Amino acid sequence: MSTWELDQLRAALNGQYDLQREVGRGGMGIVFLARDIRLDRPVAIKTLPAHLASDATVRERFIREARTAAALAHPNIVPIHRAEEVGDLVFFVMGFVAGESVAQRVKANGPVAAAPTIAILSDVAAALGYAHGRGVVHRDVKAENILLDTVDDRAMVTDFGIARLAESAPMTATGTVLGTVHYMSPEQVSGDRVDGRSDLYALGVLAFFMLSGRFPFEHETPSAVLVAHVTRPAPPLRSLAPAVPPALAEVVDRLLSKAPVARYATASDVQLALQRAATRLNEPLPAGAPALLSSADAQAVWERAALLQQMTGQQVPPADLPRTSPSEAPVTTGFQVDDVVAAAAGAGIDRRYVDRALAERQGTGTTGLVRPGPGMQAQRGRWTGARSTVEYEAVIPGELDDDGLDEIADEMRRAVGEFGAVNSRGRTVEFTAPLVSPNGMPRRLQVSVTARHGRTTIRAYEDFKSTIQGVTGGVTGGVGGGIGGAAFGAVVATTKAIALAVPVFALVAVSAYGFARAINRYIEKDKDQATRAIVERLATRARDLIEAQTLPPPPTTPRLGR
Repeated sequence: MSTWELDQLRAALNGQYDLQREVGRGGMGIVFLARDIRLDRPVAIKTLPAHLASDATVRERFIREARTAAALAHPNIVPIHRAEEVGDLVFFVMGFVAGESVAQRVKANGPVAAAPTIAILSDVAAALGYAHGRGVVHRDVKAENILLDTVDDRAMVTDFGIARLAESAPMTATGTVLGTVHYMSPEQVSGDRVDGRSDLYALGVLAFFMLSGRFPFEHETPSAVLVAHVTRPAPPLRSLAPAVPPALAEVVDRLLSKAPVARYATASDVQLALQRAATRLNEPLPAGAPALLSSADAQAVWERAALLQQMTGQQVPPADLPRTSPSEAPVTTGFQVDDVVAAAAGAGIDRRYVDRALAERQGTGTTGLVRPGPGMQAQRGRWTGARSTVEYEAVIPGELDDDGLDEIADEMRRAVGEFGAVNSRGRTVEFTAPLVSPNGMPRRLQVSVTARHGRTTIRAYEDFKSTIQGVTGGVTGGVGGGIGGAAFGAVVATTKAIALAVPVFALVAVSAYGFARAINRYIEKDKDQATRAIVERLATRARDLIEAQTLPPPPTTPRLGR
């Protein structure tokens, strides 16, 4: 907002509100903290951006929607006191919430624990249910629009007044629709009829973001995110955040159903589901997780947990970790998980590292965070019989610091195991393998690690199209053509019958082609396993580094005087 516009706003508010300071801004306007002079209370004043306020139709709609929302009176909805237009300015005055938004909390602290997440989601569901009962659909539920009131310890939904306005804004309006694509329901993207269940889908995205620190669909281009909302099922929450209690993950997964009919029917149903989930947060490990650990597994958990703690810089556990031999405890009568935890605690290992080691042992460590990337959506080639690209990615809650990015760059070189170029751009480290590897084979491998927005994203992508095409052409043409031609000539020379030689040539050529396709599938499998292994290795290292940098430094021993 220009100085002239700010002076104009102050003049319009003169005698009613004392404008104090800016508290936030986005594509849908700037928010100021002000004091209601007459009632002596803090308020928030949100102005409509100039590029929208200049449109008479948009301005009229803004005022109408804001006044409709002003009729909503609920403890979990930020109240709107007035909506006005003065000259070229359009603004509304709403209650001021002393606290941060959910987006700010996740950015500052990473994923939110299950219990406070349930409390926040329940408040939001209560607000949405109240609005839906009065025919108002928010249409723009997102982390930025959920404010956490530290005074009354509750979550409050804001921006009901401009939700429909945001939906009608042009796609190119910076920060409006582009800022909400991650939350749009499939029916919103498709232009179908929207009802309260669309808000529940967005609530599911919000829950996914709070619990995992990322969105169900992430891509560099907004259009790709929109397409994914319509065409791709959301990944199960626990595939990216295995620590989330299964009962809560079930609620989130259902909210993200593509078809509205598959979601909860009402926000009240969501509240009940969250209440049930809250009673099951302390349930034991899900079915399939081992209740007993063999002696070898127990020993591996202790050693891995000790290593994790050592990597954080904390005091290394003493050397008297429990020792077992394979004969001490058969698998059927092994160690109880609680006993493994207690033994580790006695050796000075923090519970969090034992839990990490157990999760990795049970297949829910970083392996569960690794998932196929967009490059895996391509179908296998009809001619080659194999994919020519592989891509995997992993998202780790928390951002690597500068030292961590330097460490991960070295880990990249070790993980790939060959020469290549490592480049750093801002908060991104990239590794690019040479077009031709030292062994003479063509290679187009790219690995990147980006630390931004409260998470660290790891991607590995390889394009081996030239290899696949070379094998197909070489084996089919060279081997098939060469041997087939020789066989053709031998048959003709022996029998003088071309009609008999042609099927022989065809049989050899088809066999060579089938052999080429089998080689291609082997190459694809090998590239797939290698690329996934790179991402898993980097994800493990990144998580260890993030954990190390977020913990306080180890206590120092006072130095005695001489």
